Amino acid sequence: MLDIVKKSNLGFIECLEAKNGLLAVDFASTTLIDVMLIDIKMPKMDGLTAAKLIKKMNPEIKIIFLTAFNEFDYALQTIKIGVEDYLLKPVRPEELVGSLTKVVESTDIQEIETPSTEVIEQLITYIKGHLEDKLTLNELSQLVHLHPQYLSRLFKQKMDRSLTEYITSARLEKSKELLLDSQYTITEISRLCGFSDSNYFTRVFRKQEGMPPSHYRKNEQLLKKERVKKTYIHSII
Repeated sequence: MLDIVKKSNLGFIECLEAKNGLLAVDFASTTLIDVMLIDIKMPKMDGLTAAKLIKKMNPEIKIIFLTAFNEFDYALQTIKIGVEDYLLKPVRPEELVGSLTKVVESTDIQEIETPSTEVIEQLITYIKGHLEDKLTLNELSQLVHLHPQYLSRLFKQKMDRSLTEYITSARLEKSKELLLDSQYTITEISRLCGFSDSNYFTRVFRKQEGMPPSHYRKNEQLLKKERVKKTYIHSII
């Protein structure tokens, strides 16, 4: 079955195989998946249960059921889950490829990519506007209607760093702006940038910049004065 999918030339970048229902759910929670072929009868967790969990985590995943059960009740349950197709085993290669083709054409490979890009852009905009807030993974995942583990994986893949790393970096950038362009105290800046307390803010800042925020502010102020002085001297000469 895996070989048929690989040879279908439908644009799938990678094909994975789960030996049981639990593993299929695990794949869906940690890997960016567009389409899943699921057998109703699988060890450890049946396909119907696995599909329900997968759809709950990420409704965007397209599911095609493969089964030897030609019964209306099973077909009805798959319809309720919201699957794309229901194929009876043994499945002929051309039948499987035809089903996959319909899924790809109805979704379009580029349309599969676009929502994930829009999700990241939406998150970044929200984060930058709410740096003073707590910004938990659960809160952010609810904002974009994705499972927390899936969102974490998606963000890491798109941004090449974790969500936590990005938030910390954005907070530090804002803190540097406030250190240079405001009269706020270190404690006030730490609060405005969403750090739990000023001591923690100082530790994180020192690790990133090699000096505490107070020294950074003084150094930058001195450099600014030097630049102004040089400009003034140059203009006189």
